[in-house]
Amino acid sequence: MSKTVDAAGKTDVIVVGNGVLGLTVGVEIARTNPDARVTLVGKPARKYGATPAAGAMLGAFGEVTAHALASEHGRKKHALAIQAQRLWPEWIESLEATGSAEDGKIRTSDDTVVLLNTVGHSALDDANFAAVLTALKEANAPHAEIDVDAVDWIDPDPNSRPLRALHIEGEGSVDSGILLQALERAFAQAGGVIQPVDATELKASKGRIEGVVTEAGDFLPAGQVVVAAGARSQHLTSTLPGLAHRIPRIYDGVGVSALIDTWDGSGPSTVLRTSNRAFACGLHLVPRAGGNVYIGATNAVCLEPRGEASIEEVIFLFNCATHQLHRGLNGSAVRKVQVGSRPASIDGFPLIGGTSVEGLWMLSGTYRDGLHLSPLIARHVVSLMNGGEGLSELHEFRPERELISAWSREEILQDVVRHTMATGYEFPWRLPLEWPHMMESFLKGPFTELAERLSDTYTPPADLMTAIMFSEPEEQKELIAYYRKVYQEWH
Repeated sequence: MSKTVDAAGKTDVIVVGNGVLGLTVGVEIARTNPDARVTLVGKPARKYGATPAAGAMLGAFGEVTAHALASEHGRKKHALAIQAQRLWPEWIESLEATGSAEDGKIRTSDDTVVLLNTVGHSALDDANFAAVLTALKEANAPHAEIDVDAVDWIDPDPNSRPLRALHIEGEGSVDSGILLQALERAFAQAGGVIQPVDATELKASKGRIEGVVTEAGDFLPAGQVVVAAGARSQHLTSTLPGLAHRIPRIYDGVGVSALIDTWDGSGPSTVLRTSNRAFACGLHLVPRAGGNVYIGATNAVCLEPRGEASIEEVIFLFNCATHQLHRGLNGSAVRKVQVGSRPASIDGFPLIGGTSVEGLWMLSGTYRDGLHLSPLIARHVVSLMNGGEGLSELHEFRPERELISAWSREEILQDVVRHTMATGYEFPWRLPLEWPHMMESFLKGPFTELAERLSDTYTPPADLMTAIMFSEPEEQKELIAYYRKVYQEWH
């Protein structure tokens, strides 16, 4: 990457987005290209950002589902997660070498315990727990199924008690706030410059990027631009009309989490979590310093941005934690309720790499995996920017591509029904015994009709299907038109 700073103050690279992906790629660019001028733009508040509200589990195996392993693309994504996990020890060491954060160490735990409990949809939970175990065995990763009574710290309601427990060695967590501080420090020490403004528009001419426009109307010229703005990446790429139907759309996977001061200052030594269910990344509790724990997280894919937590979501989260993990949490103090927007692509897979606009790069669509994958993704993109080949495994997830159909319509509809039912069980609802079976039959009909209306050729992932089902008619019409145009673009 040659230096292109000119008399007008042109920057070599502008990174749009100051979350974990933006900062990580910014650090990699600045470290590997010390002569380049790298500027990162983003407001400190990080509104709609995913990182500040993240539990920051380094979960290559705890995130595995039977649904993911049933598809080629899902297995490829899992393989990338395993690669990323291997990078974290060295990555953390390199960040901590830049100085010590007053708030504590980046890493908060080393291991994870996955619980299979009596809550949720039995077919879904049993299958996902088994999938985690299968993935661990296939990778020969260190793990052990342990007696439930040996699990540290938990004291659940007997009606929500765990039936099985799986200890995953080396799959821990980091403190997302301390990680962001360390990344900012590393970026500055590598010569990077942070501009505390948001970019609202991309500027390109004759097929080449020229720079970005800020919310104040200022134009910042650059030789290369990296869009790593999370769920807000969609707005930026949409300012270049030629990309509108070539890059899969991005929506918000809104998640509500909380920081809790436990009633007695205690906490587990490991991450505690269930398998993924109810359209979310399972209930999880992540230890933080000084008796502070993180509880997360809900998930609702939203077609329009939403930056606030609803009362229903907060009550649901706290009920799950107090019943499924520890009854003592009911008497704990709430330090903070957090809301984050995960960047969810319309086909459920990341958007990583270069575009047909020369000098424009993209890191988004990572949904719940962005933080965990960040060191791997950053190295891949920087390799491409420097003329290298990057990782062949990530080329399939380039930003401009046809929508990935990883599962059949029937498989997705089955997933929709199971996760919808799991949401009800986790609330928990109480129904006449014959109702759940009837409800599963009744639910499939409307979702099937919706899928048929949306597209003859493509079925959205289960969580997006649910968001579309409860959206306004005009939004559904817009998506029908979108799928038609995408199909025309690629055929």
